[in-house]
Amino acid sequence: VGSEMCIRDRSMLLRRPSKRLRVALDPIKGSRFIATLDRAVDEDAAMDVVKGLRSEWPDATHHVFAWRIDPDSRRASDDGEPAGTSGPPILRRLDSAEASQTVIVVTRFYGGTKLGSGGLVRAYGQAASAALEEVEWVEEAQTHKLMLSCSYSQEGPLRGLLSRFDAEVTTARWDTQVHLEILVPIELEETLKLELQELGAGSIQVD
Repeated sequence: VGSEMCIRDRSMLLRRPSKRLRVALDPIKGSRFIATLDRAVDEDAAMDVVKGLRSEWPDATHHVFAWRIDPDSRRASDDGEPAGTSGPPILRRLDSAEASQTVIVVTRFYGGTKLGSGGLVRAYGQAASAALEEVEWVEEAQTHKLMLSCSYSQEGPLRGLLSRFDAEVTTARWDTQVHLEILVPIELEETLKLELQELGAGSIQVD
């Protein structure tokens, strides 16, 4: 089974940046735009990136940002720019890239000349695109956490089954039973549950 347990559905892949990067645009009517792209495993981590840039450049006029942790966890902020002119253009580019666990902050230093709504949309979108053109993506299977409980005699066969499904045992605890916390690729979860049912004849508890 092992060689057949490959992830074939791209929607089940996590596409995240391999490292932090920063790209600066040429000044636009005197304003400087600097895009910082970083990985964020959740919304708190994304907000930490934003806070870090605010501390690094407290004299900047705006720190506009957008993040896409996954398709259901997305956010954009104009940070004081006219509504819809800055954060949403960044988020649209993250969506187009099918990015996961990714935050982009575009820091603006105002140059004294207003760009207008259209100019802002272009500038912030261009900054986000410039960062996304430089990023190196890492693709890995999205996983789901399961808690398994079994008898001591079942632990060996259970671990053998888990290895065939590329399931990672993250914690283990022993009392009257063996308790394993695992991460399994989402695409393989339902098949694994069926095989767990067969292996334990219904005695392996899955939460």
